[in-house]
Amino acid sequence: MFAHYTKMALKALMRFKLHSAISLSSLSIGFMCFLSAILLSNYADSFDRGFENSDRIFNLMMRPVGDSPLPDRFPIVNQPAARYLRAAFPEVPNIVRASSGFPQAVSYNGQSITVDAKYIEPRFFDIFPLETVFGLQQGQDLPPNTAALTEEGAQLIFGRTDVVGERIIVENEHDVTVAAVLRQPDFPSHLSSGIAFFNTDLYLPIEMPDELVRQSIIENGGDPDEDRWGNQSDFVYLEFPEDYDLDVAEFNQRLDEFVKSTLPEERVAIQTYELLPVNELVPTQLSFVTGGFDLPDILIAAGALVLLIGCLNYSNLVIAQLSLRSQEVGVQKILGAKRSSLLVQYCYETFLFLMLALVATLVILGFILYQLQAANVVGISPALLLTPSLWSTLLAVMVVIVAIAGGYPALRTALVPLVTMMRPKGSSGYSSRMRNLMVGLQFFISGTLMILATVMYMQNQAMTQQLDGSLLDPKIAINVPADTFDVDPELLATELKRNPAIMSVSQVDILPWSISNSSSSFTRDRDINSTEAELSRHSVGYEYTETMSQALIAGRDFSRDRSSDLLPNSGELTSASGPFNVIIDDMAAQNLGWENATEAIGQSIYRRYDANTSRDEISVEMVVIGAMSERKYEFLDFTAFGVDGHVYMLQPQNAGYLIVRVDRDLLNEGLRHIDSTWSQLMPEVPLKREFVDDLFYQTYGMFLGISASIGILSLFGFFVASIGLLGNATFITNIRQREVGIRKVMGASSNRLLRMLLLDFAKPILIANALAWPLGFFIGQAYTSFFAAQVNINFMPFLVSLGLSAAIAFAAVFSQSLKSARVRPAMVLRYE
Repeated sequence: MFAHYTKMALKALMRFKLHSAISLSSLSIGFMCFLSAILLSNYADSFDRGFENSDRIFNLMMRPVGDSPLPDRFPIVNQPAARYLRAAFPEVPNIVRASSGFPQAVSYNGQSITVDAKYIEPRFFDIFPLETVFGLQQGQDLPPNTAALTEEGAQLIFGRTDVVGERIIVENEHDVTVAAVLRQPDFPSHLSSGIAFFNTDLYLPIEMPDELVRQSIIENGGDPDEDRWGNQSDFVYLEFPEDYDLDVAEFNQRLDEFVKSTLPEERVAIQTYELLPVNELVPTQLSFVTGGFDLPDILIAAGALVLLIGCLNYSNLVIAQLSLRSQEVGVQKILGAKRSSLLVQYCYETFLFLMLALVATLVILGFILYQLQAANVVGISPALLLTPSLWSTLLAVMVVIVAIAGGYPALRTALVPLVTMMRPKGSSGYSSRMRNLMVGLQFFISGTLMILATVMYMQNQAMTQQLDGSLLDPKIAINVPADTFDVDPELLATELKRNPAIMSVSQVDILPWSISNSSSSFTRDRDINSTEAELSRHSVGYEYTETMSQALIAGRDFSRDRSSDLLPNSGELTSASGPFNVIIDDMAAQNLGWENATEAIGQSIYRRYDANTSRDEISVEMVVIGAMSERKYEFLDFTAFGVDGHVYMLQPQNAGYLIVRVDRDLLNEGLRHIDSTWSQLMPEVPLKREFVDDLFYQTYGMFLGISASIGILSLFGFFVASIGLLGNATFITNIRQREVGIRKVMGASSNRLLRMLLLDFAKPILIANALAWPLGFFIGQAYTSFFAAQVNINFMPFLVSLGLSAAIAFAAVFSQSLKSARVRPAMVLRYE
């Protein structure tokens, strides 16, 4: 029986060559998009599973409580958490704090190399036992003032791997000896992912930065032993022993009780803790960076939509084919075929066709994975196509497609009366409404994707408009902490400005485009119970507005001639200190009760200092002297995390990075002058400088990749929908030839008939686009709300979607419509 069905399927494949080619292309493209997204999701889920006991390794993550401004499922937690957890859960011996991964300047023989570093507590290598190539035994803790390098890190710094015993200087602060060289995991891991926050080539004891922070607190008059629960800076890893009877839900309940009994009341009111499996760390962190969107899920959804478009194409074209095969179906009925056997036959034909498309897709994907494996991409190989989860997903998808794309057309054909099927021209049994619905649904999906892709492109443009490019004087970030200079930063700035190529020099506490923020509470009066605003605070140097090209709306800039402009460190302040001068923006002024920042000039605000940062809890008066324009070089919109605006304070002693603005017409001279001045003043300190624009692309590259992926998927969707429309056009124009012939006999012109046919095809497309607009606008708004520079969504994305849909549809059906409109009535009516 199935041999006969196979033979009939092959005959149909050869008979309807155009429709078969279109269906095969549509399904192959759909499968390619969908399977690629599934593989990406499976790859992300495989992170760190190669570690022994990986199913018992977890991260501590933060969950918000009530109306908390904190992000959800955030895996970077409060600094004291690990210490208190070890005391509260002695049955879990491996509870380890580690910093997030971030670039550090490493100096060796006068050369500075940037290496991704992580500061770790003891027992980190118990949880993640990286293989040792040289030096320490596997799993052994780092001794004080030592470091461990991966083979890649050693090659980057020294050009070789046998470097145990060599001395390096990290960030011009830590003089350490290399104690071990480690081999990177040969499986996907967050430790070697190449992703910001995770990738690590240099491991250092966390005691070193802790001691620097402790000394800074002492110098500022604070208590170094005070718990700083407001400091959310580290990962906390937990490894449960094999003999520990772990119930995640029960342990999460214990963590909630731990929070209530250990953390201060103000933290208990806004947060709790839960366990996060270590293999979910990368996608969870990326979802925070992407504003809560899970990247693999986004791509799976988009790929599934492209596959759905392909399935709708196939279903539409199968109905057309079965309509032309109606006499064949009629003969089968006369010979005794039951509806159930017809359904089985045509579902089987659909299954064979899907297998053909799937095999073609797997061959292409297998070749791509082989090439990636040859390029030494860790964890990538054609074996990814053999994972059980992939095939279980494929099986479920195949069943759905066969039931809908094959079963529905077969059922419609099987229900057509026999006498109708045996007409000389056959019978379509085909509803034009259903055809229009399927075509409209395809363009609804592709139109929505195109709107989102266009919004993403516009958002990218809004972000890149902040860049210096070729229009503004470029800014150079000196990526060496100022507190490690051999000279006063003010002297360096003065010497730099002696050359006319250097326009201005200032200092910032956070490098531009960093995903980082510090905030404090401010009020309109000194009363500690008054309404407060949480403002993002920025410690800056002189000439900040000029250097950063961030204009003042009103008021004045900070001046060296006014002592009240300079804000001392918190340890030097008392309630009687001040007033000191600050600059705020419109958002801060509005949240403090003024209409705008201009209105606030000359008015006082009060900053609250708690006992962790000063000797006592105090409130210091500050006077607004300037109204700042919208902040530039900002990546995230921190209002989503409870920030109510920005305040700028003159604190060069706390602004650790220099920014140099160079005349764009004298750029090469300016760069040479920066290098030579640095060498003269600090020959022992390696210089690391970067264009501010380059810092943007280091952070924003992932979002450019996301928008490009969605754009490609939307184009695939339009392509699949358009070739499906072409296939439908060949069928529809053929069955409407009699109608066209009659209309011509009644006096209709070819041009009028052409317009009629084109309009008939255009109606479902136009309606589908109109329906896609609200959904596209909603998704676009959710995406753009994450960024600091948000694009105003205008009519452009919707016009692009509509115009592209209309153009593709016109190109797909014009030739067939023109051919039908020009038909000679005698040729189509002569048999009637």
